[in-house]
Amino acid sequence: MLDIPATTIPFLAAYAETHFRFFPLFPSVLYKREPEIVFDLPRRLNPGEDLPISLLTNDIHRFPIEPDIVSVTISERSHKPLLFKFNDLQQFEIDHPLKKQLRAFVMTISREKLPEGEFFVNATVTYRKGRSVKTVLNDNFFASSKLPFTCYNSSNPLPCSDLCIYGDLHMHSMYSQSHVEFGPPLRVIDLMASASGLSFAGITDHSYDLACSISDYLKQDQSLTRWKSLSEDFKERFITTMLQGEEITCLNSRNQAVHLGALGLREYIPGAIDGGRRKSRELFKQLTISQAVDEVHRQGGICFAAHPGARSGLLQQIFLHRGIWSIKDCETDLDAFQAYNSGYYGSWDRGKELWIKMLQSGRRIPLLAGNDAHGDFNRYRAIAAPFLRIYENSERFMGCGKTGLYTTESSEASIINCIRNGKTFVSTGPYISINYSSLPGSHAISSRNIDSSTRELYVHAVSNPEFGQLIEIKVLACSAGSTSERVIFSRSCQPGTYEFNESFSVQDSYKPGYIRTEVTSKGNPLHRQAFSSPCFLQ
Repeated sequence: MLDIPATTIPFLAAYAETHFRFFPLFPSVLYKREPEIVFDLPRRLNPGEDLPISLLTNDIHRFPIEPDIVSVTISERSHKPLLFKFNDLQQFEIDHPLKKQLRAFVMTISREKLPEGEFFVNATVTYRKGRSVKTVLNDNFFASSKLPFTCYNSSNPLPCSDLCIYGDLHMHSMYSQSHVEFGPPLRVIDLMASASGLSFAGITDHSYDLACSISDYLKQDQSLTRWKSLSEDFKERFITTMLQGEEITCLNSRNQAVHLGALGLREYIPGAIDGGRRKSRELFKQLTISQAVDEVHRQGGICFAAHPGARSGLLQQIFLHRGIWSIKDCETDLDAFQAYNSGYYGSWDRGKELWIKMLQSGRRIPLLAGNDAHGDFNRYRAIAAPFLRIYENSERFMGCGKTGLYTTESSEASIINCIRNGKTFVSTGPYISINYSSLPGSHAISSRNIDSSTRELYVHAVSNPEFGQLIEIKVLACSAGSTSERVIFSRSCQPGTYEFNESFSVQDSYKPGYIRTEVTSKGNPLHRQAFSSPCFLQ
């Protein structure tokens, strides 16, 4: 294996840490002698929620500043903008253990003062640096767009939230701090997730970051101070259910690094080979996928293949020893599969293909969704080219792809049991389920067998004006031993359809095997989709 040098950086991550250089005078157009200054806010507001706006200032121990006044402009098409000012920012500051390195502020605007539907937000902060007074619009990254944030003030909750709960199961906090990235405190994640309608959040900070010194992220810390501090943070009371976990680096069948998501952990699990620090292998044993899975289960947690369709770039393969998930790697005792990570694009297509192969081989493995967000509550911001360019993606943010659970109970135990029992779906908008009867709450989707006497099931789909009208519903089946799925039910919806509920027959030819369903809605301008986990036939 490679001995990873400390100066190796994993390209593409967010928020963008712009102060790292190979040596003090190394050229970087991104580098500034001031902290990273980043505003953020949720992409949508659930009914009854006020608008939280966060401000992070990172690396303040190196570049101290004093934020003074925040001004927020709310605008919508054909209407006069609204201006809100926040003075005395200390009253809005979030307390957390890393305040000497990163300050976090959350200002709130009452829902009553906001327009309905889509609106746009610009935020500026005036700050003092020595004798100078400066102003930053939205962020201070070199060559970033500075475009307004978009938010949707919804009059509807997320579809069928009285029958299910939604969350994001792959998120990073301020403890994922390294050469190219940093994140927000847990309290900020909690406020943003709750405002946007999420009931739970999986905090899966990198195993290689959690083993680093709090004072110097390039140094390994065998005493695990960072992990212990994160564990203490989880003792707070949150609005949303915050699940403690890790994104564990482990070795695949080719002895390359891949990532395993884990939730419900109480002890640190090592994995540092692709973290870009020296002596990683000397301080912590590098586990295989199987060994990491066994350790997660020993702690009573659950684990899933994290973004299994993702492909590493050439530099990541060479310097960070990163590989890909293969069908052989999926033969381990995984609890779930996070095929959705950053939209229904290439990574999703490859991950979905692996997932279907697992189902066809007889595995009962549910789908999960996450967005790999480091904050990124409104849009994804990352280093696209080291030292040269910032990358932004307005279609990737916390809660863009959601994991839906067929339960209304949001305790940690209930969430973990729902995932373990396969009662999940993934969605970028609409709700989808397969039911035992015309009652929409009688969910049939789980890892257990449907009763052999069942002759009829119902597909239930729901959307709303926020996510667009339903346009197509499909049910697919695959019998045991087959290597292909077939469409057994398909409907195109009439214009203006926001709820669909129709029966289909369960043929003996499907048994034994599985059934799953998909739905598409059309918003403005995007199509939204949802994919259910399977239900299984004896």
